[in-house]
Amino acid sequence: MFINNLSRRQKRMLLILMDMGISALALWIALAVRRTTFAPDYWGNYSWMALALIAVRIPAFTFVGLYKSLLRLPNQRLVVQTIQGVAISTLAFGAAVFMMRLQSVPRSVLIFEPFIAITLVVASREILQRIARHLMRDGKKVEPVLIYGAGSAGLQLAQALSFSQEMRPVAFLDDEPSKWGVRMAELDVYPPARIAKLIQKHGIQKALLAAPSSEASHRRQMIQVLEKAGLAILEVPNFLDLVRGGQNVSDLAEVQVKDLLGRNTVLPDDNLLRKVIPGHSVMVTGAGGSIGSELCRQVAALKPRQLVLFETNEYALYRIEMQLHELYPDLNVAAVLGSVLDEDRLGNTLKRFQVESVYHAAAYKHVPLVEQNPVEGVRNNAMGTFSAARASVRHGVTNFLFVSTDKAVRPCNVMGASKRLAELAVLLVDEEAKKAQAQRHNPDPTTRFTIVRFGNVLDSAGSVVPLFRHQIASGGPVTVTDPNVMRYFMTIPEAAQLVVQASAMGCSGEVYLLDMGKPVRILDLAKRMVELATRGTGREVPIEFTGLRPGEKLVEELLVDPGRTESTSHPKIFKALENGSDLATVARLLAQLEAALNKGALPAVYGILEELVEGYQRPDCAKDVLNRTSSCYSFTGEEETLPVKLIAAE
Repeated sequence: MFINNLSRRQKRMLLILMDMGISALALWIALAVRRTTFAPDYWGNYSWMALALIAVRIPAFTFVGLYKSLLRLPNQRLVVQTIQGVAISTLAFGAAVFMMRLQSVPRSVLIFEPFIAITLVVASREILQRIARHLMRDGKKVEPVLIYGAGSAGLQLAQALSFSQEMRPVAFLDDEPSKWGVRMAELDVYPPARIAKLIQKHGIQKALLAAPSSEASHRRQMIQVLEKAGLAILEVPNFLDLVRGGQNVSDLAEVQVKDLLGRNTVLPDDNLLRKVIPGHSVMVTGAGGSIGSELCRQVAALKPRQLVLFETNEYALYRIEMQLHELYPDLNVAAVLGSVLDEDRLGNTLKRFQVESVYHAAAYKHVPLVEQNPVEGVRNNAMGTFSAARASVRHGVTNFLFVSTDKAVRPCNVMGASKRLAELAVLLVDEEAKKAQAQRHNPDPTTRFTIVRFGNVLDSAGSVVPLFRHQIASGGPVTVTDPNVMRYFMTIPEAAQLVVQASAMGCSGEVYLLDMGKPVRILDLAKRMVELATRGTGREVPIEFTGLRPGEKLVEELLVDPGRTESTSHPKIFKALENGSDLATVARLLAQLEAALNKGALPAVYGILEELVEGYQRPDCAKDVLNRTSSCYSFTGEEETLPVKLIAAE
C-alpha cells in the first residue's frame, strides 16, 4: 500500500531515481559485455560515464513525456517513448564522447547500452504496474469475465479492465479463425467452441460483448452463443456514443432489446436532416409523447430559429421543455398548452411564432384504450389531424408532416382506422389547397404535406418492451396475446430521424415508409428478454398467452397496395404508390363524422369508418359498448350533416 499512498510528485521522483539506477546498470552491463568480465573497472576511469549518461537521459525521458503517464494505467506509447528517450540521450552522450576525443570509451558500449536500457526501462514499468494492480485489488475477490470480440473495442476494454477492482478479463472469444491462438493484451484468443472449457477452468459467470460496430445479425449470433453457455451479458457502447463523448469503452451496460431484433439501425442522411430545420421556426404537436419528445430533441440538435412545443398534457410539456433547456440552453423554445382539436388555438400559435414547419405527432396510440373509447380516439386522431392540417394551410406553413402508423393499413381496430382516416384528411386538405391555389392563379407554393408510416417503436409509451420489462421485474407472468403475433420494430431516434428526413423529400401528398427488415415474433422477443433478465439469478419467469385483444392483428402491414413502392434518395426510405381515394366522398363523410362525434353517435362513427377505411369492420355492431340488442343503425340524416370545413382563401 506504500506506493498507492504516495503523491503524484513523489511517484514521479521514484521513477526518476529508478531510471537513474537503470541507466547506470545498463552502462555497467554494456561495459561487462565489452570487457568480457563481470567486474569491469567501473568505479575507476569510467565512473564519470554513468554520471554523464544520467545527466542527459533523465531530461530526454522528461522531454518525450515518459513521466506524464499514470503508473497505475497502461501507457500505450511506453515503448515508443522509451526508444525516443534512449535514442536522444545516447546521441547526446555519443556526440560528447566524439567531440572530446575520449579514446578510453569503447565505441561498442554506445551500441550495447541503448538496447539494454530500453529493455530494463520497459520491464521495470511492467513490473511496477503489476505491483500497483495487485495493491489496488488488495485481496478483493475480482470476478473473472470473458470478452467476446478481439477487435479494437475488445483490446481497449481488456486494457481498461486490467486495473479494475471488480472484473478481471481472462480470455478473448472471437469468430475470426486468424486470431485463434494469438495473444492480445496479455490474453489468449479462443474460438467460440472453447467457451464451455473456459467457463469450467476459470469459473466464469459473465461475458462482455465487445462488438459495437458489428452487423446486428452477427451481434445477435454472438449473444445467442453466450446465452446458450449460461452467461450474463454486458456490452460495450456503440462507437457513435464514444465519439460524441457520451460514454467510455469501459462503460458497460446490459444488452439492449434492439440488439436482439437482428436489424441494423438506419443511419440518417445529414443533408436531408439539415434541409428543413436550421434557421426555421418549427412546431411539434404532441411534443411530450414518446415520438414527439424525440422529434423535439432531433429538431433542437439541428438549430432551428424557434421550436414550439404544442402539447395538451401539462406535465409532459413541462418535462420536455426542461430537458431541452438543459441540452440546448441557447435554443429559443416556446411551450404551448393546447389541444389539436382547438383550431383557433392552433392558428393563433402558428401565427404568433410564424411557424414554417409542423410535425404532427399528437395522437392516442394505445390500441385497447382507443378501442374502449372510440369516439374520443377518432375525434383526437382523425379530426385533430384534420384541424391541424387546415390551420397550417390558413397560416402559410411551408411543411406539414403527419406521423402515421402501420396499423393504418387495413386496420381491424379503431386506433388504426382513425389514423388511416387522418391520412385521408391530410390528403383531402392537400388537394383542396392545390385547387384553391390554382383558382387564385397564385404562383407561391402552398403547404407541402407529407405522411410517414412506420411500425412499432421500442420503449415508446404503449410498447410491449416496457410492459415486458415491468412484468419481468415483478416476477411475471409475462403476457403475450398469441404465439404467432409478429410486429415490425424500430428505435425511437430512428423514427424521429425518418420523420425529419421525409419532410425534406419529394412532392406534397406522398406517403413514405422505412425498410424495417423482417417482422419480429413477439413470443421470441419475450423469451429473450426473460433470458437476459434472469440469467445467473436462478429465477424463473413464466410466459402466459392471453388471446388476441379486440382489434388486434397477427401481422401488421405497411402498404395499402402491397408491393407498390418507389425508391427515394435515402436507401432505406421508400415512397408508397397507392391508389388515390375519392376525395369528394372523403369530404362528405368527414362532415358526417364530425356531426356524429359531436352527438356521440357511435354506430354512425363505426359506419363511416367502415365506408372510408379499407378492411375495417365494426366490433359486433358495438353491442358490447352500447349494450344494444337491436341491429345496427346508420347515421345519414341530412339535417344532422355539418358542412365540411376546408380552406378559406385569405
